[in-house]
Amino acid sequence: MQKKGIVSDLNYGVNYLSARWVSEQYWQYFKRFEVPEDALKKSIYLQFERLDYSAKIYLNGALIASHENAFIPCKVEITGKLKEGENMLVVAIESGLYDVADKNMLDYNNVANLNVHLNKRHWLRKPQYQFSWDWNPTLINVGITGDVSLLWYDNARIDNIVPWIKMSDDLSLANLTIRSFIEGAKDNNEVTIEATLLETGQKVIQAFNLTKGIKPYEVKMNINNPKLWWPVGQGDPNLYSLKVDIKMDGEIIDSDTRRIGFRKIEIDQSKHPEEGRYFTIKINNRPVFMKGGNWVPADMIYSNVDRKRTEELVDLAVDANFNMLRIWGGGLFAGNDLLELCDEKGLLVWHDFLFACSKYPGDNANFYRNVKKEVTWAVREFAYHPSLVVWGGNNELEWGAWDWGYADANKVVPDYIIFHHLIPVILKQESPDNHFYWPSSPYSDDHESPNSPVYGDQHPWGVSLQKDSTNMWAYREYVDRFPNEGGVLGASSPATLRQFLPESEQYMRSFTWDLHDNSMNFASEKEGITYRFIEDWLGVNYKTMSFDDYVFASGLLHAEGLAEYINNYHRRMFSSSSAIFWMYNDSWPVTHGWTIVDYYLRKKLAYHPVRRAFKQLSVVVVNENSKINIYGINEKQEKWKGRLQYGLFNTNGEIPLSEERNVTLPPNASTLIASFDKSIFEKAGFNKHGAFAVLNKENVNVSQHRLFLSRFKDLSYQKPEVNIDLEGDLAIISSPVYVWGVCLDMDGESNISDNCFDLLPGIPYTMKITDKNKIPVKMTGNDLMLNLLN
Repeated sequence: MQKKGIVSDLNYGVNYLSARWVSEQYWQYFKRFEVPEDALKKSIYLQFERLDYSAKIYLNGALIASHENAFIPCKVEITGKLKEGENMLVVAIESGLYDVADKNMLDYNNVANLNVHLNKRHWLRKPQYQFSWDWNPTLINVGITGDVSLLWYDNARIDNIVPWIKMSDDLSLANLTIRSFIEGAKDNNEVTIEATLLETGQKVIQAFNLTKGIKPYEVKMNINNPKLWWPVGQGDPNLYSLKVDIKMDGEIIDSDTRRIGFRKIEIDQSKHPEEGRYFTIKINNRPVFMKGGNWVPADMIYSNVDRKRTEELVDLAVDANFNMLRIWGGGLFAGNDLLELCDEKGLLVWHDFLFACSKYPGDNANFYRNVKKEVTWAVREFAYHPSLVVWGGNNELEWGAWDWGYADANKVVPDYIIFHHLIPVILKQESPDNHFYWPSSPYSDDHESPNSPVYGDQHPWGVSLQKDSTNMWAYREYVDRFPNEGGVLGASSPATLRQFLPESEQYMRSFTWDLHDNSMNFASEKEGITYRFIEDWLGVNYKTMSFDDYVFASGLLHAEGLAEYINNYHRRMFSSSSAIFWMYNDSWPVTHGWTIVDYYLRKKLAYHPVRRAFKQLSVVVVNENSKINIYGINEKQEKWKGRLQYGLFNTNGEIPLSEERNVTLPPNASTLIASFDKSIFEKAGFNKHGAFAVLNKENVNVSQHRLFLSRFKDLSYQKPEVNIDLEGDLAIISSPVYVWGVCLDMDGESNISDNCFDLLPGIPYTMKITDKNKIPVKMTGNDLMLNLLN
């Protein structure tokens, strides 16, 4: 539509509102085509990669199929239905709104949200975020949203290859079962299946009699001492090419390849010494602290997302020191492009099945069969990816049953059978050793509240959406075992805001500003949680601020909030075993968002603070009881030796307390490496002082952290004095006074190696540079506060 000029750029201004009519129409696609004469004599299929949503398919005037699932392909046998010369294919399709118009609503979602009453999304097996989420507007996709192809063959073809890999406990042996799903054109066709591991030359050959239709045929192979697949930061993501040939009378009639990796996955849920249980993912017998964000579809028109955009996002995640993505359940299946990139780059994946924040009609036979087909396809399709380690049943349905009233009225947990029976049975049958299954997120396996902080995984939304509201320092007390959703809102970059706001509306609270805003901004705060952050932390009303000052301030507080989230859990490693935040990427340009990379792939101010907090070597300063404790974090597999400097600084540049010592950080651990009495800090004065720690090796700043106990509005600030010296490929940046939030790139468009960092008085800060002309200081938190307070 947009390419044809029927609708305008959906991301600009209010244009998406004028395009919502598209989802309310019936559409017909026509295609005239001819088929090679020899294909007419063979078994032939018509395949649609994706149809969204309710489709009827006609060939030469005859109805040949119906399809109602946007998550899985539609494949129709049309053997004998084609003719010589021109054929006519017609697809009649609508978005699903008409298909579900007369279906039951109140038994499943008796909620006040009028939008849910209108769309009945719980019946529709299509991306749920299209029906409006806090970060995405209502824009329901419709149409042929993937490739269309004709497939024909003589005797047999490979439909899929599903490897089952079981590692021995000592990782010295991999038992590889290769399930080749082969479609035979007729019964009693004798073929030979030859499976080869190309890197080693190891192969297995076995003869089979095929039957008509698609069936699995298994061959087995043992691999001694395989090179293991490791997540990024733990080793190399070694991959092998598994090639399967089907031969008939010695000739190859079909062939396919999968890139596989040998790794072992388990989750340690042993008893925690304080309370509850651990929840630690172990890869190849090694506990790994999980760092990352939630992935959502990268466009509200999801068919716009190509491999190039996907790879850019994956690269930005790796550069931000992620080792895991959680594929959220209200979107799409990740797809092989994304998973292949994760395989190659060592990014682990927790993947929800595609259910989110609703009761679903699992008690309806047609719906149940549709879901069964969908889950079976997905498990087979993505089984070979070593990056995919956890399948999650859904997003927040269990929590809804416990705390949101899902079990209090009308049909009680009608979808329970899907997540506690159907999916685990399919996984056991179709991929028994490749993945770990977790029925919901959050979920507790001990009949505790699903969001209990001490069992299973957690969505810690106390900050931003619940009792702690704007108090990001509340994160410092959170003890969650495996947090994988929680975060803070912050403004997008100035360049992004100016790209989607019409020139006449480039001011705060303009109509387009509010239209593109996150709806959760106003879920618990009438004035908006982001505006409350400004008042509570900076001490001013946002209405008194300039556009640029507000955007910088909001981005800076967003960075502070995410850093608090990550540093708290990181320093608790492995009492807490993850720091996965909501969310990584955007589906359209927003005013305020949870993400560190916005829709246009610009890095928000929070990007580099998150990257630094995720570093494998980190230092964190903590207020615990009557002590100021310093923790050294080392995720590497060898001990680290370096120099620690810690103490107190005055924002005016004085250093009333400074200690230095040599430190050794044990491997794969967080260690208490220094401490001093909190009373020293209190006596010096919280409103003028901060506690600090710096890890240094060979005069290079490896990691630094500072701790304030007075909010930014209550601190005293000096005019920033930033000095930049260049030595080879390093910039050495320093200041005689404390400087908050040194910003070198406001718009997030440059490839500088660091941004939005603090300068501690008299302590050099080092960063790598590629262009000596691209490190001017654009703004600092000191400048902001001095502007606001004067």
